[in-house]
Amino acid sequence: MSIKLIATLTFPADQQDKARDALAELVEKSQSDKGCLQYEFFAIDKNVAEGEPVPEGDFVVLEEWWDEDAIEAHVATEHFQGFLSTFGEGEIDLNIQRLLTP
Repeated sequence: MSIKLIATLTFPADQQDKARDALAELVEKSQSDKGCLQYEFFAIDKNVAEGEPVPEGDFVVLEEWWDEDAIEAHVATEHFQGFLSTFGEGEIDLNIQRLLTP
């Protein structure tokens, strides 16, 4: 069975354009990684009704991989490590959730 992940990323307000561009490049390269079944990103809509909680994060990446080995290989790639190094310490908050079939 494949592994599905949701990565939620938060960046400082002055890094939003840089983050969007870096994510677009990461997605393009990651979609060619061995074992990648899905890799796409979306901006989180912060326009909510008054009184409703504002969602956390700025972007989400939806990922699906063949197996754990494919994820480990992806994390070790030059393009993934390059993405992380694009931002200074404290400029990126990354939260990864693994999805399970109920």
